[in-house]
Amino acid sequence: MSRTAVALLLLALAFPATAVEVRSPPGALHGFPSMSDARGAVVADGELSQERRGDRLVVHARWVFRDGRQAEETDTFRVGAELEQERFAWVETLRGEEQRRFEVDFATGEARSVVRRGDRMERERAKLDLPAGRSFAGYGTALAASQLPLEPGGASELTFVAFTPKPRVVTLVVRDDGPDDIPAAERRIACDRFTLHPKLPLPLRPFVHAPDAHLWFTRRAPRALVRAEQELVAKDDPRVVIDVIPRGSVQARSPGRRSPAGR
Repeated sequence: MSRTAVALLLLALAFPATAVEVRSPPGALHGFPSMSDARGAVVADGELSQERRGDRLVVHARWVFRDGRQAEETDTFRVGAELEQERFAWVETLRGEEQRRFEVDFATGEARSVVRRGDRMERERAKLDLPAGRSFAGYGTALAASQLPLEPGGASELTFVAFTPKPRVVTLVVRDDGPDDIPAAERRIACDRFTLHPKLPLPLRPFVHAPDAHLWFTRRAPRALVRAEQELVAKDDPRVVIDVIPRGSVQARSPGRRSPAGR
């Protein structure tokens, strides 16, 4: 057996391509996260709802940005013995006019992106190979990572739908980096940090830079997301930090608006 074949065999054994098992069934929640830029300034106020309807989970997130943009993400999942994402959609508008749309139908593999460039809309479509129960996008990636039975130093793989802005399939290596507590609301939350590393095909590695994303989950089960650091939604988007316990409010800091404490 060649060295390449041995390496591929070892990789398959290290990261078995199995569906994500549900270890802690997700339920209903309602939260108000914040989104910050790389310098820590709040750039968007969020509202997140998660509702269980039988064996379906529906997640809806709405963001209102400092510059007037609004974005809505909708995700649906089948939740049984395994976690299976069914749909992902991100729609971004400015003053009521659609700016960007990214969508995935995981059952059919159909994915599309629509991006406004001035007065023109650029449209991309792709038919992707998306293994059921192992393929995720958007919020679904964090939800899937929270279910992985990882110990510090352990790793697994997920299939991720990336937008470049054309939809593409990327393999994410999800690694548990171990303890990394998060300061929030004048206290420290005991967390483990997960790194999500995009594994690019060898021909692309010298030419394409795909930065890692990071997720922080509560150390004790059931794991709950505390913070995420990632590109907003597409490959070349700005880096943002999403905090479940909000850092502050865009509205409170807007010019001409008094904060609630000052009323």
